[in-house]
Amino acid sequence: MHPRRARAVVAGAVLGLLLAGCGGSARHPGPSSSATGAANPLDNVGTAGNVLAVKIDNVTAHIQAIQQGLAQADIVYWIQVEGGQSRFLAVFDANHLPATIGPVRSARQTDIPLLQQYGHLDLAYSGAISGLLPLLARADLQNVTPVEDPDAFSNRGVDPTFVDPQQILARYPSVPARSPGFTFGPAPDGGSALAAATWHLPAASIGVRYEGGGYRVAVDGHPAWSGTATVVVQHVSIVPGDFTDFNAGHPDNEVVTRTVGAGPAQVLRDGQVWNVQWSRPDPAGGTAFTLPNGRQMPFATGPVLVVLVP
Repeated sequence: MHPRRARAVVAGAVLGLLLAGCGGSARHPGPSSSATGAANPLDNVGTAGNVLAVKIDNVTAHIQAIQQGLAQADIVYWIQVEGGQSRFLAVFDANHLPATIGPVRSARQTDIPLLQQYGHLDLAYSGAISGLLPLLARADLQNVTPVEDPDAFSNRGVDPTFVDPQQILARYPSVPARSPGFTFGPAPDGGSALAAATWHLPAASIGVRYEGGGYRVAVDGHPAWSGTATVVVQHVSIVPGDFTDFNAGHPDNEVVTRTVGAGPAQVLRDGQVWNVQWSRPDPAGGTAFTLPNGRQMPFATGPVLVVLVP
């Protein structure tokens, strides 16, 4: 096993589970800060360059084979896009960035309200539907694209495209003012054993298996990465978006995943599952995951995968 190392987390505690790359083993978490602590959980890692979100491609087995950086993300969201396919939105802390992240893909309408709960952070993406560009420009985000900063991207103008996270956070310091609302701590009573599970979108799937103290993740049946400490399955409304893309001469209707509101969820950790309720009434606030007894569901210290399903 790799040595212990403290890890600052965007989620309200310090995450120490640093993964050794796609499919690699995990570094066990170091000491964590209070799960109920300050409004800005990144105050302890400095005042600049803290958090970066990146939109990552996930369409084919070929793309999945060349993905970089997902294993080192603090929080990964699995999100439905047009055609029933999926994309990842990964959130990285500056203390332990991978050398490269990608393949980087286009922003979607879903990304703006989803990231609003973090406060101002950097969002790296490659392109967007023209109608969405004004909304991205007005959002509380630092937009980083190959157009604004081509030097931060490799293979610019050619697929696939990767991003240098060190360059981005050095040029665009970003300190979120808010936590996404997660709580970390020991597992509560009441969980049920669940070693493996798979969830489906119309044209995509994601599955996890608990092994060696963490979860191995497979996407569309292909191994992706390992070492995730907590898997959150958040049941949401997925509705038609406001924009249509014309790809190869035919319309491609976007969808929007609604992450503001409330609904059922499951939390998987330590080879067990708990049924909870998620709630985010305020778009600027974090998402709470509440047990039937009214207490917050604590996550295991380490990377979090959030699976957003209908």
